[in-house]
Amino acid sequence: MEKESEEWYPEYVTTGTVAKYCGVSKATVLRWIEKRHLSAFRLPEGHYRISGRDFAEFLTKHGVATNYRESEKRRQGV
Repeated sequence: MEKESEEWYPEYVTTGTVAKYCGVSKATVLRWIEKRHLSAFRLPEGHYRISGRDFAEFLTKHGVATNYRESEKRRQGV
């Protein structure tokens, strides 16, 4: 069982997930990546993926959320 003090992060998230979670467009997320505000890597097909931990750090740094796990629970109605 997971300890309450440990943070849970998905391994990777898509630009669409980031956009939806932050309430912005995918184009905005791509600008964040281009300006290096958000760390990401590119797949061979050209799509980006963002590490769950990097996304959580981005959320905290920009005041969007401080606990990704709790916000995911709220989003899912748990």
